[in-house]
Amino acid sequence: MPNENDRRIARNAIYLYGRMMLTIFVSLYTSRVILDVLGVADYGVYNVVGGIVVILGFLNGTMSGATQRFLSYELGAGDPAKLRKTFSAALTVHAAIALGMFVLAETVGLWYVNNELVIAPERMAAANWTYQFSVLAAVITIFQIPYLAAIMAHERMGYYALVAMANVFLKLAIVLVVQFIAAADNLSIYASLVFLVAAIVAAMYIIYGRRNFAECRWSLRHNDSRIVKSLLKFCSWDVYGNLCYTTRFQGMLVILNRFGGTVLNAAGGLCATVSATINSFAASVITAFRPQIIQQYAKGDYPYMLKLLDNCARFSLLLLGLLIIPLITGMDKLLELWLVDPPRYTADFCRLALVAVCGELMHSVIGIGIHATGNVIRISFISGTLFLLELPVMWFLLVYTGNPTVIYMVHIAMVFMIIYVDSLILKVQLSAFKVGRFWLKGIFTPMLIIGVTYAIVAAVTHGWDFDILLLLAMGVFSTAVLAALSWLFAIDGDMRRSIAGKIRSRLCPGHRQTS
Repeated sequence: MPNENDRRIARNAIYLYGRMMLTIFVSLYTSRVILDVLGVADYGVYNVVGGIVVILGFLNGTMSGATQRFLSYELGAGDPAKLRKTFSAALTVHAAIALGMFVLAETVGLWYVNNELVIAPERMAAANWTYQFSVLAAVITIFQIPYLAAIMAHERMGYYALVAMANVFLKLAIVLVVQFIAAADNLSIYASLVFLVAAIVAAMYIIYGRRNFAECRWSLRHNDSRIVKSLLKFCSWDVYGNLCYTTRFQGMLVILNRFGGTVLNAAGGLCATVSATINSFAASVITAFRPQIIQQYAKGDYPYMLKLLDNCARFSLLLLGLLIIPLITGMDKLLELWLVDPPRYTADFCRLALVAVCGELMHSVIGIGIHATGNVIRISFISGTLFLLELPVMWFLLVYTGNPTVIYMVHIAMVFMIIYVDSLILKVQLSAFKVGRFWLKGIFTPMLIIGVTYAIVAAVTHGWDFDILLLLAMGVFSTAVLAALSWLFAIDGDMRRSIAGKIRSRLCPGHRQTS
């Protein structure tokens, strides 16, 4: 069974890896064109106004993780009746969340947009239209969450990757429409088209879930109050941590807005696009591991669960290293090619944010193990509070130094402290978890490999006047160095022999038959 699960995880990771390869290139291209079409000011307005909706919809992220956890757990436990009840309960709760978020958005959120954000008076009408379309897109996204959670729990990553690619191409179509069709207000048109894409994607998830999974039906008799209470209890503790994390991320953009207006927001928004895209790329590996980690916990197979957790951390970091090393090394030239004239501080923001992504990724990995136990009180309160404390420190140091890059330095320091705290929390909740082993195999080893690779690449490319060909050469070189170091130091002997055997069997089919 472990070998079969490992093959499934590897196959799903490949699906998601391919999906993210496409997403990265299209997302970077669309961001450049949208910045060009909207202009720096309107691009900043879109990011900060949309950010208010994200803050108001923090409960959506909490329920998404909770629903995936409960569905994966019941699949591992093998109880179809409880699985149906769990889905129905989750859909009921999400409907309530959508209503609550809509009310908050049209009261508190609307007031904040019109009274507190630093937006030019002539752009307030466009900002309000953008805000309303963002709210509607968020409401639709909330309804799709239980269906998406079912798809992920059943490990149908191929379809998930297909929808994600459709989403990417639809957003590319939006960019082309906004670019080539003149409009009185490009910002409002862009926001309305983003809402339309959100509706199409939600429909794809909902239709697929209803057609393929028996549990994806809502029924009043399936709304077991005990399951609803379990979901709400899980979320009531998890909500604080998610609110803190979301507030930290969006609060950082608000701090930039208050300090430097929409122009500085544009730099922060572009940096967020880069870091989120790269994080999503590495997180594709986490997504492939998540259902199995939770299901193995439900079965009580803790050694295999913890092995999966170690592998998840190690391989997601190494895949992240493949991207961040060439990006950090050639950031100035890459931004020039991407944006032509990037806003000030964008390169510095991006370099620091990519370092922070390593810590954020490990926070997500350890979070899977903690969520599998069903006890999220400690990670929510302790780690959430630490994330929230970043904001006053950021504001104080920004005012004191006058250097906007300091906010990313604060985040780097805090996020690595938080993942150490997370690992101690998991040890308390699952005694079989070995903190030292996880840090050595899952964090220190891949981070050291990434650091050494970066040092080698930086030394070799020092003084290069980068162009397209040299950027490609640098990317190939860094990949070769990282792959070699990973083969020697990050992959154990059994895995090396297994990989080598599979390669030989593919290249020489007769070898497998005679062996």
